[in-house]
Amino acid sequence: MDSIPVRELNQHTSAVLARVAGGESLEITVSGRPAARLIPIDDSTSGLSDLVRRGRLIPASDPAPPALPPGDPDLSTDSTEVISDLREERL
Repeated sequence: MDSIPVRELNQHTSAVLARVAGGESLEITVSGRPAARLIPIDDSTSGLSDLVRRGRLIPASDPAPPALPPGDPDLSTDSTEVISDLREERL
């Protein structure tokens, strides 16, 4: 991995980003010390893939959305009444 000083990043941002978009990973240094990394974005570095790789997310075993309950919904019921009933049950 190549290193570039932050000064070069500031002065040649477009060129540096073009290198990264071309697949190159770069380490940015400040006063000669590593401060950050610029890496290309691809599917393997997406946010979700990163969480799965680090063990912070378990992917769904069935990617399909959950099925809706059978039958037509009862649109005559007022949600305010339902909430009031639920609150009365808690008391």
